[in-house]
Amino acid sequence: MALPVFRPTVKRKDMDSVLSCIVSDKLGPGAISRELVSRAAHLLGHSGGAALGSAFLALSVALESLGLARGDAVVLPALAPSLWLRVLLDKGLVPLVADVDPESAAIDPQEVAKLVPRGAKAILVPHTLGIMADMEALRSHGLPVLEDASQALGGRLGEQPCGGAGDLCLLSLDPDEIVTCGGGALLLARGRQAAAAVRRIVESSPMYSQLADMNAALGISQLAALERFVLARREIAFAYSQSLLKSRHKSLLQRGDAEHVLSSFPVALKDGMKEARQYALKRNVETFPAFADTLAAREDPPAFPCPHARSLALRCLLFPLYPTLGRRDVEAVSKVLATLP
Repeated sequence: MALPVFRPTVKRKDMDSVLSCIVSDKLGPGAISRELVSRAAHLLGHSGGAALGSAFLALSVALESLGLARGDAVVLPALAPSLWLRVLLDKGLVPLVADVDPESAAIDPQEVAKLVPRGAKAILVPHTLGIMADMEALRSHGLPVLEDASQALGGRLGEQPCGGAGDLCLLSLDPDEIVTCGGGALLLARGRQAAAAVRRIVESSPMYSQLADMNAALGISQLAALERFVLARREIAFAYSQSLLKSRHKSLLQRGDAEHVLSSFPVALKDGMKEARQYALKRNVETFPAFADTLAAREDPPAFPCPHARSLALRCLLFPLYPTLGRRDVEAVSKVLATLP
């Protein structure tokens, strides 16, 4: 059986807290959900926020809390999830799509600077696959910034945690993220007034379903283990990086002094994916196109030239990287990386 690319880092002891919720009938949103928000906000230096049933809802609330009106323009990278474009269009907002740095896949601050004068009212910034974007450069425009740290939670830039630099922070809790509740998302706000606005929007409409306590209990357990998760991910990523040096391919590059955490191990191939995927699968290692579900991979991309993002979407593969990988698993993946055709 091939080693899967994604596997939730959930252990038996994590389920104890979930079972406690079931026994105590605390299945819907309540005190445990609020506790998860409080712990995540404290970790990242935010004032508070809300736990919602999906990332779609969390992003919708974020845009509403920023006071954006129909016709307002929002900057986002071409390697942002295609879901983001759907939310923007649903709200009548205008996407300004920025290309990415060709070696890091992070949103390119120079490209953002070209788009901001077109009437941008906010910037959406994902830390793609755990590679941290240049938040200082992006914040220099004086616009509200939504920072998505779902794939980079545990990273740091100096004393500041990844997810703590934006006005708002989105944390998806889906099974393939660093911290999972089996689904759902957190939306955190740095300022007290902004946090209150988020809660007010969520509580004022039944369409914004909140995260159930049962799921939140799993998230609390996962947050408590974050430091251990981060250490394991970095050790595995280092082993993979050393092996990949023996091949003709490269991983994505973290620019600057950030201490990043990879959610999966990306390999930017010299050419197409087909041969590399077949080679890995024959050796019982699954792979997955890194940017299959992004704006750049769409057949009908927004009308902005983003050649670097498009190139990465066509040739960047993900390899398994999660804390529950055993030593033999890591060795097997490392061997594939070292010998990729």
